[in-house]
This record gives sequence, C-alpha cells and structure tokens, in this order.
Amino acid sequence: MIPAGVTLTIEAGSEILSGRKHYITVEGRILVKGTADNPVRLGAYSSAEVDKWAGILIINTRTPSIFQHVAFENSYYGTRLVHAAATWTTCSFRNVREVCSAFKSETVFKDCLIDYKDYPGQANINVLKFQKSSVRVEDCTIYCPDSDYKVDGVDADYLEKGVFRGNRLYGGICPGADAIDIGKGSRNILIENNIITGFVDKGVSVGEGANVVINNNIIARCAMGVGIKDSAQAKVTRSTFYGNDFAINCYEKVPGQGGGHAEIDRCIVANSQEAPFKIDSKSSILFTNTLCDQQLLPGAENRQGTPEFEDIQRNRFNCSGIVWADGSTASCRLSGASIGASIHPVDE
Repeated sequence: MIPAGVTLTIEAGSEILSGRKHYITVEGRILVKGTADNPVRLGAYSSAEVDKWAGILIINTRTPSIFQHVAFENSYYGTRLVHAAATWTTCSFRNVREVCSAFKSETVFKDCLIDYKDYPGQANINVLKFQKSSVRVEDCTIYCPDSDYKVDGVDADYLEKGVFRGNRLYGGICPGADAIDIGKGSRNILIENNIITGFVDKGVSVGEGANVVINNNIIARCAMGVGIKDSAQAKVTRSTFYGNDFAINCYEKVPGQGGGHAEIDRCIVANSQEAPFKIDSKSSILFTNTLCDQQLLPGAENRQGTPEFEDIQRNRFNCSGIVWADGSTASCRLSGASIGASIHPVDE
C-alpha cells in the first residue's frame, strides 16, 4: 500500500511480478517512468488464468498518478480508480481483463495499445469503463477478440466530460459488442477523428438521454454505424459510413424512454448492407449536405452518387471524388463544403 502523502517512483527497466489476485493500493501517488527503449513491466508470475494478479487500485487522491511506457500483463484489472486521477502514456495492455474502471475520477489515455486479439477470458468485458468521470482517450489502438462473449471498447455513463479522439478500434466476432457506448445522461462528449471497424453491434452507441457530438470519424462494417436510442441526441458531422448494415439507426429500446434523435451533416453513407438508415415512429433524423450511394436522403442539399475511396481494404476512406448517377464526376464537395472524414490511418 502507498499511503496518503507518499509517492512511489518506479524507474525505467523495472519488472514487478505479483502473486495471484494481489494488488497495489494507492492512496498517495505512483509514478511509473519507463522509456521507449527501457519500459517497465507490471505482471504476474505466470500467464495462466488462475495466476493473474489484480492490478492497481487508486483511491481518494486527486494528485495524478502517471504511467509512462508501461507494459501491463496478465491481470484481472489494469487500474481501478475511485475519486482519483491518473494518466497513461504509451502503455500496452495484454491479457488484462479490464484495462481501466473509473468512478468520479479524472483519466487520460494517450497513445496506448490495448490488445485483446488472443485474450482467453470467458466473461463479458468493458475494456475501458467510466462512471461520473472526466475522460480523455486519444491516439489509442484497441483490438477486440473473436469470441463468444461481449467485449465493448468503451462503456461510459454519467460522464461530465469526455473526449475520444484519434483512436483506432477494431472489432472481433463478439456478440452485441460496441466500440464506444455512451449512456445515462452523459454530457460534453466529443467523438472525433476515430477509425471504428468490424463491430458486431454498434460503432457508436448513444443512449439513455446522453448528448454527443460525433465529428470526422470513419465507421465501417458494423451492424449499426451509430445507434441512438432512449431520448439520446447526437450531432454527426463530416463522417464516413461504409459497409454497415445501417449507417444510422434511431429508435426506442426501453419502452417509455422515447426515441433517438440525430442531426447528420456533410457525411458520406456508402455500401449499406440493409439500408442507409432506420428510424421508428418516436425518433427523428435530419440529413443535410450528405452524400449517399443508394438513395437521395430526405432533407436539404443532399445528393446521390458513388464516392471514390482511396483504399477500402486498408481502411483508407479518404474520398477523392464522386461519380453521379449520370456518369459525370465531381470533387468531394457538396454546397461548397467538403464532406466525409479526412483521416490518414497508419497501415496496420
């Protein structure tokens, strides 16, 4: 245990291996200071499921703990926070059941790798779980597994503020899995410049009265690109949807909670497997300045045409032009404004 008023510093190159279900309690501060060439390893004595350690618990301290170039391995939890603050920069997480859960805390993840491709767990998982917290997740990569249990990338309720920017989230064959799930009255949420692909359920789920801005994202090959339900609201701008069953779905999930409401502006909707959008009688969708290849969407200044993407197989959906129904071509602009996401992903 690290008591209040005490700081523990772990230097570059250190390796700390914990026993089964052991964890570190922090009421003061922990600084884990690895480097790119000499990271810190925090793990268990064995990679066996029964030998996992229980990670780090940071509680009742607002002095931020800092993790830099740390490899978290073989644990039930990475870090749990209660009334606390922490930052993770250039860290990796492998065989960690739940990377972070935070309650009434301040958390920042920057340039981290969260790899679940070979995770052997046998229960539903929220990789990053936040409640009543302030959150920033930027430039991180999350790989979800092929499994028969649910793995959501982000699950967040009652957020006071959240920024999810520049991340890459890759789904596996996980039933009901969402990349980012924002619910229960969350406010001040920005989801921007992300690449989200291959989730069995939703790329972005917005529910239970949450209010979200979704800007300049690529969302591909999901059952729903964005699902908005139960009195939630989302403003979606300059985003590209490709190969989803439905790009946008607004509906009432819980009886009596009301529908979902979306404003879609300057987006591209292409190759939808079922339909470009779906809506029930309690919901609303306003499309403006949006391009769709399958139909002319209802609303103002929308157009029908086929976008020319850079390289679909490599998730490069930058649009270089449009082919209209009569065979003529145009630059990727509508009503004087550029449309669709402009993201240059790193080759995977």
